[in-house]
Amino acid sequence: MNKTILITDDDLDIREYLVEMLTLEGFTVIEAENGLEALQVIEKEHIDLVITDIFMKGMNGLELEFKLRREYPQIKIIGMTGGSKTPRVSNEVYKMSIKRFKSFLKKPFTREEMLEEINILLSDS
Repeated sequence: MNKTILITDDDLDIREYLVEMLTLEGFTVIEAENGLEALQVIEKEHIDLVITDIFMKGMNGLELEFKLRREYPQIKIIGMTGGSKTPRVSNEVYKMSIKRFKSFLKKPFTREEMLEEINILLSDS
C-alpha cells in the first residue's frame, strides 16, 4: 500500500528537496508550511507519517508533535532541525526533541539517513 507523508517545514528548499526525494521513492507526499497548516491537512487527508521541522513560525514542531500524540496517535512523526540562531536555545530544544520524538534528525541529513528513519517507522505500522 502506498504511504502518505506530510512534510512540514517553513523552508521551501527543504520541502521541495524532501517532496522530490520521497516522490521518487514511491510515497505520496503533501506539504505544509507550519504546524497549523499541517493540522488542516491531517483533518482532510489520511497521513501515515509527518516529517516536521522544529523551529517554525505559528505552530512549531514541538507543539505539532504534542497535538499529534494526543489527537492522532497512529501517525508516525520524524522531527528535524538545523537549530536556532541562539546556540543555547538550539541545544536545549535539540535535547528536548530527542526525548519527545521517536525519530529525530539534525539538518543537514543525508538521503539515506532520512529513508532509514522513514522505513523504520513505517515498518512498525
